[in-house]
Amino acid sequence: MLANSFSLRGIKFAFLFGPPRFVEREEASKVHGDVCTSTGLDDFSFKYSTIAPEERLASKGFSIVFERKEGRGTLGAIIDNRNINGPIRILLEYTWPPSIEHVKENFDIISNSVFDSLEGNWTRVFAEVRLRAQCNTRSGNGLTFLKEKVLGLPKEYISGLGDPLSFCSVKLIVDATQPQPPSEDQIKGARRELLIEPLQEDPTSVYLELVSGWPQVAPLPRNQTGKIVIENIRKIDSNPSEYIEEALSFLNEQAEQLDRISK
Repeated sequence: MLANSFSLRGIKFAFLFGPPRFVEREEASKVHGDVCTSTGLDDFSFKYSTIAPEERLASKGFSIVFERKEGRGTLGAIIDNRNINGPIRILLEYTWPPSIEHVKENFDIISNSVFDSLEGNWTRVFAEVRLRAQCNTRSGNGLTFLKEKVLGLPKEYISGLGDPLSFCSVKLIVDATQPQPPSEDQIKGARRELLIEPLQEDPTSVYLELVSGWPQVAPLPRNQTGKIVIENIRKIDSNPSEYIEEALSFLNEQAEQLDRISK
């Protein structure tokens, strides 16, 4: 795998926040206008809808969608809440971003604009970054790289499954850990999900997808039980750019390590 060929295909960022409530169309329209003003981009499309009655639980939910074309990709935002008993979500997405700095700047502006525009005192309870990327392989074959270098499967085992092997995928999950003491960097200790598989539209490359999540309260180890300690509650108060920078740094490190084992 060639780490210097690393390229981003897409970035998603999400906050979950509360207390949950319903947002009417008039307020949604104001949020859209404020986002256009703060970003200096007046061509965001606007779509507002309420959740269909058959899907309602305790109360009706809502969905606000902004989107604009930019180059070969799109920049968009969704603010929604499918159930009044659950947290509100803001989801920011950029497909085929021109630069990481461009993404971080726009995500920070849009996120801050939404929180400033919506009436209320908001508490963020979860943050998540999803990065989609691709890398070329030294062998020019993504499938061979995965089965021989990442998994190290012997030919005898693969032939026992049947030939030829057409696809394989590796998914690694590491639970979140809570920084101790709470004065430490609250962005450390994210929950990780890393997916590695051949890039289907280009068999010479591999596809990488990293999901990094920061829950307000980290799960206790499986062999432990107990009450939540107030000092262990993570602050979710950084801008999207800081979470994105941490996740991107981690994914770059993984690409470099995969590059080393491919030599």
